[in-house]
Amino acid sequence: MSRRERIYIPGLPQLIQLKGHNNDRLFIDDEDYQSFFNFLDNALTHYSCQLHAYTLLPHKLLLLLTPPSKESLSRLIQQVGRSYVPYYNNKYHRSGSLWEGRYNSCPIEPGAYLLLTQQFVDTYEKLQADWQGLNPAWCSYSHNIGEAALERITPHAEYLKLGDTATQQAIHYRRFIQASLSLAIQARIQNCLNQNCVLGTPKYCQQVEALVHRYVRPRHCGRPRKHYHNQVSDWVWLENQASRLLQRYSYQEIRLPLLEKWGEERADNVFAFRHDRALDNDFICNHQALLRGDGTMGSLRAIAQHQHLQATSRLWYLGTMFRSNSGTNIEQYQQVGVEAFGYQHIDIELEHIMLQYDFFQSLQLKSHVELKINTLASGEEFSRFREALRLYYQPFTTLFNDEWANWLQHTPEKLLQESDPLLKLLQVKAPKREAFISPAARQRFESLIQALNQMGIPFMVDADLYPANDYCHTIFEWHAEKLENDTLLCRGGRYDTNASRQLGKPVFACGFAFMLDPIMRLLQLTHENMLKQRLVDVVIIPRNTVAKHHALSVGRILRTAFPQLSITNDFSHMQIKTCKKNAIRQGCRFILVVPEESDEQIELFDKEVDQYRQGNVNAMIGILSHSLNA
Repeated sequence: MSRRERIYIPGLPQLIQLKGHNNDRLFIDDEDYQSFFNFLDNALTHYSCQLHAYTLLPHKLLLLLTPPSKESLSRLIQQVGRSYVPYYNNKYHRSGSLWEGRYNSCPIEPGAYLLLTQQFVDTYEKLQADWQGLNPAWCSYSHNIGEAALERITPHAEYLKLGDTATQQAIHYRRFIQASLSLAIQARIQNCLNQNCVLGTPKYCQQVEALVHRYVRPRHCGRPRKHYHNQVSDWVWLENQASRLLQRYSYQEIRLPLLEKWGEERADNVFAFRHDRALDNDFICNHQALLRGDGTMGSLRAIAQHQHLQATSRLWYLGTMFRSNSGTNIEQYQQVGVEAFGYQHIDIELEHIMLQYDFFQSLQLKSHVELKINTLASGEEFSRFREALRLYYQPFTTLFNDEWANWLQHTPEKLLQESDPLLKLLQVKAPKREAFISPAARQRFESLIQALNQMGIPFMVDADLYPANDYCHTIFEWHAEKLENDTLLCRGGRYDTNASRQLGKPVFACGFAFMLDPIMRLLQLTHENMLKQRLVDVVIIPRNTVAKHHALSVGRILRTAFPQLSITNDFSHMQIKTCKKNAIRQGCRFILVVPEESDEQIELFDKEVDQYRQGNVNAMIGILSHSLNA
C-alpha cells in the first residue's frame, strides 16, 4: 500500500512531531540536546527554513516552522536525522532507527491557529505531567515571552502583529498565553498532527479541499452508527440536565408564548402570519403575528409586564424556536435560554460563562468544546465603529452585490470577515475595532479575562468574533469543531442598549442560549452510552395467568416503596424465559417472577450483579433498598 502524500501549501507554517521508537528516549544528557541543536541550526540555515517555536522532551520533540518549499521540509528532517541518529547510536552503542516511523506534520491556518499552536509548543512541557522541570533551554518559551534571545528563532508574521516592537510583542504574547488552552484545542492540534491534516477553521479547510482535491480534515474513529434508539428519551434527559443545573444556580423558569405580536422589531428570521394569509378553512389569521424566533424578546416583554422582575431577575426558558429561509421555508430548533436583568458589572457574565462550562462538563463534553470571547466596547462605541466602516466602504458600493450592500447597511463588520478577493483587498485599510474601544471598556474586558484565568476556564480571545444580535461589551460563543458543520453550541453576551431601547428606560441585560440540536448531535457522536438511559428499572412477570392479580398487587406495593423507580408489569402472557429476554432488552436491572399465592417465594434477578434472590414482598423491598444503596 502506497504512503499517503503529505499536504503542503506554500507559505503555510507546519507543526512537526518526532517520537522515539517504542517510546525510547531521544535525549539522555545535556550534550545530546546541544548536539541536536547544532544539527538543527545547520539544517535550518542550509534549507532556509524559519523556526518559530520548539520543545524538546526526552521522548519526543515538536517544531513549529515555515519551509520555503515542500522539498525543503523533507530535506531538513532527513539531514537532522542523518546527523543526529549516527551520533546517538555511536554514543550509546546501539543501532537502527531512533524515530518511530515517519515524522508527523500538519499545515496551519496562520490567522486562526498560529498563535494557539505556538502556545501549544511553548507550553507543551507544562501540559505533560511526567516531564515537569524541563530545562528552559530546551524550549522556545523563554524567547517568545522576552526573557531570552535565541538566534535560531524567527518570529512569524502573526507574532509580529502583536506589537510594534519586540518588547511589546513579548508582553502581548505573554498575556495571550495566560489563558490555558482548552482540551478541545489541544485534542484538535494533536489529531491534525497525528493524521497529517490541515489545522484550520472548517471554512478554510473547505477552501483547501477545493484547491488540492482531497479531504484535509481529521476523520473520526470508529464506524458510522447504523441506528439510533429512542430519541424522545434523549431529549428529555438533555433538557433535565439543563433544568437541574439552572435550578442549582437559582434561575427561575418562565414560559413564553408560541406566537408573538408583530412589533416594530425586525423579523427577518421568523415566520409571519399575516391577516391576508389563510392556513386552511378552519383557521384564518385576523391579525399579524410571529412564530417565536428567540426567547430574548419574550423575556423582555415578561419583565415589562411584571414590575417585580425589573430590579434584578434571573430567568430561563425552554422551547421550540422558529426561523425562516428566504422567507418561506420554516425551520424549528430547540433552545434553552438564560437571561439576567439588572446586573451592571462583569459578575453576571462570569456566572453565565461558568454555568455554560458546568453544563458542558456535566455532559462530559469539556474536551470537545471551546469558548471564544470578544469585546465590542459599549453600544455607542460599537455604533461609531460601524459608522466608520460604512463611510470607508461607501465609495466602493458600485462594486458590491446585493448581499454586501445589505451587510453595509445593517452589519458592516461582516465585510471584514468575507474572503472574497476584492473585500480582502479593502480589509487592509479598513477601520480597526481596537481604535474605537475606550480605556474603560478595555479595562473591563481585561478584568473579565483575569477572572476567567483565576477560575480555570479555558478560552480564546477571537478578535474576529462579532455579534449575531444587538450586543455590547462582552460576547461569547461555544463551538465544537468535531461537528464540522453547524459547530455553534451556545451564544450570548450583554445587550444593555437593545434591552433599554425595547423597554424605553435604562436596563442592564445579559443572556445566552444553548442550541440543543447541535449539542445532541455532539453527544450522539462522542458519548453514545450517556444517552442510553434505563427506561425501566423493574419488570414484574407473573409465573402464570393465575398469578397476574398477585403481580399487580406486588407492583403497587413496590411503587409506593420506591417512587423514584420505573416499575412495569408484564402482560404479554409469554413464556417466562421470553419475558426475561424482553425485560433485559428494555434495559431493566431487576426482574421479579411472582407466584400465584402471596405466601410463596418471589424470585428476583439483579442483572447488574448477575444474582438470583428469593423472598416475600417485604424481603424484596429490603433487597431492592440494599442493592440501590450499595
